[in-house]
Amino acid sequence: MRTEIITALQAISRTTLKDFKVVENLPWEDNGAPLYHHNKRHIYIDMPQTSQEPVLNDFAMKGTVNETNIVRVYFVTDAKQLPSNYYDLVEAIKAIRTTYAVTGVIDRTCQVTTSFINDALVTEFEFSNRKTITN
Repeated sequence: MRTEIITALQAISRTTLKDFKVVENLPWEDNGAPLYHHNKRHIYIDMPQTSQEPVLNDFAMKGTVNETNIVRVYFVTDAKQLPSNYYDLVEAIKAIRTTYAVTGVIDRTCQVTTSFINDALVTEFEFSNRKTITN
């Protein structure tokens, strides 16, 4: 799912990305601070996180589970002066939730949150896909 999101982000129009750069590096930490905080206007994509919840089980070891995959996307901008295309970029990134191909998916959602670290605005997207798997 991470690869598909990177590809979809790279396909966003150059005018929408403008001064932003999609990077394939993972958002690791450097001296206790996330890498995406040091590199403003770089869009980072985290590794997928997967969880499973049982839906129906029987004694014959047959049943179904809901599997949820979550990938987070981050970027940082100057909070004092947002880029002129900030809102367009947020809408374009949110819209990719339906553009990448993952088979068997029931739900595709994207949650957007913002937070502040000193004078920086951190924008985080949480892409979530849920599918039902039969044992």
